[in-house]
Amino acid sequence: MENNRCLLHCKELDYMYSGTQKTRECWCGDDPYQYGPADVSDCNDQCIGDSEQICGGAWRLSVYATGYLPFKKGQIQYQLVSNSSILTTPPNQILTSKSKVECALYCEISGNCKVFVISTETGECSLYNRYTVMCEGVQHEQGFQVYMMK
Repeated sequence: MENNRCLLHCKELDYMYSGTQKTRECWCGDDPYQYGPADVSDCNDQCIGDSEQICGGAWRLSVYATGYLPFKKGQIQYQLVSNSSILTTPPNQILTSKSKVECALYCEISGNCKVFVISTETGECSLYNRYTVMCEGVQHEQGFQVYMMK
């Protein structure tokens, strides 16, 4: 066990946090403060998979955010405005997402995103803060979809 392996495992299971404990245990959850914070010096066990990393301690977790963002249906509204096209204006942010729903969630939490473009092949998610970029240029390209937030 090591921290990155545990983090990827927990993210794959749709948890927001991962934690390693006692050199070899991996725990997943959505509330990192369920039992309250502990003194950092209590986490001093070296990971079995990588002795350079600390994997918690006895009854202590080394906790990491996985980057998973929970999604509840009905929270975010968006609509497809163009299929097989991409915007020629540079995006504000580029991320990787598993689906258009996850890309829409990234757009929603960014605070200023109005339009997102997702590659159906690579999962690349490009965020734009203005809808007017649609007028500045569109390039037709297979495997891309342009969505507008409602």
